[in-house]
Amino acid sequence: MSDKKILHIISSSTLAALLIIFFIPFETAGRILAAVAIVAAAVLSYVFLKKRPILSMNKKQIIMIISVISLLYLSLYYFTGLSFGFYKNPYAFNGDLFFTFFIPTVAVIVASEIFRYVLRAQEDKVADILCYLSCVFAELIVCSTASVAISSFSNFMDLVVETLFPAVLANLLYHYLSKRYGYYPNIIFRAATTLYVYIIPYKPAMSESLVSFANMMVPIAIFLFIDSLYEKKRRLALGKKSRLEVPITVLAVTIMLAVIMLISNQFRFGAYVIATESMTGELNKGDAAIYERYDDQTVIEGQVIAFRDGKSVVIHRVNDIQIINGQTRYFTKGDANEDMDAGFIYDSNIIGLVKFKIPFIGYPTLWLRSLFSR
Repeated sequence: MSDKKILHIISSSTLAALLIIFFIPFETAGRILAAVAIVAAAVLSYVFLKKRPILSMNKKQIIMIISVISLLYLSLYYFTGLSFGFYKNPYAFNGDLFFTFFIPTVAVIVASEIFRYVLRAQEDKVADILCYLSCVFAELIVCSTASVAISSFSNFMDLVVETLFPAVLANLLYHYLSKRYGYYPNIIFRAATTLYVYIIPYKPAMSESLVSFANMMVPIAIFLFIDSLYEKKRRLALGKKSRLEVPITVLAVTIMLAVIMLISNQFRFGAYVIATESMTGELNKGDAAIYERYDDQTVIEGQVIAFRDGKSVVIHRVNDIQIINGQTRYFTKGDANEDMDAGFIYDSNIIGLVKFKIPFIGYPTLWLRSLFSR
């Protein structure tokens, strides 16, 4: 059998196995099976496929740089605890989780990077794509299985924003580093930024959305730094120039940064998708309402606000404001509704003041939500 056939069999069967495991309804079993599958793939690829030496002369420098970045990342992460506070980490030194979490995570990190290193060296585009997808799914399984993710729309969106997006970006970085500098930098970075949760007894009380935001930005920052430090010099030496490279990269990062900041609702501005027709005319179903976070600004009659009503977020217009016994009460109404909203809200209920809208951009979210309501 030719090397190319062996390559495609190993890469395609690994992805198929991980896809099946991803839908196993038992998290612990799925995590262990994913570790077994990726370890088997790494062993088979290392034994049956040719290994080619990494050509870069900067391997040692990159290993040092990645080690420093990993320590800096952890230091900055824990430094945020001075602002957000800390909470006891239930995963640290938990003997019950050692075999179900720690060992599978270590196995996935090491095996997937060896698997990636060998397949990237084969210079085969199909196998390269299959390898990338396999590594992404292996990482997703360690974090969450599909049975949990699709149990509700909220869980699904948590998987997409908090796990899938960071995994996609991180594995692009790992692919980039693996081809040029081998598997050691990736293993060092992944171990340092993943395994600490099983060792350090306290964690900063930072929201998951902010952690995900950081996990998406860090791979981009590392790529831009290493690329500018080493790869641009090599491209210039080879006479390869691209005037649009920097502007396109900056624009892409800026757009991604803005979108993540909006959907995370953790910064000054946030976004909510209009899911009903109660504000038709001003805010139509499917529009994304962009709001400024409420921080004791003056609210006037006629202002469109976002506020909490129980567990729901409502975006309606303020129709009346009354001050009773020193407390301000806001009475609201949807523009397309005949009746006022029941009761009233206080300042503590207000999330933000709506500033403008982006038409129709929220329809994909509504469509996804409808799939879970059937």
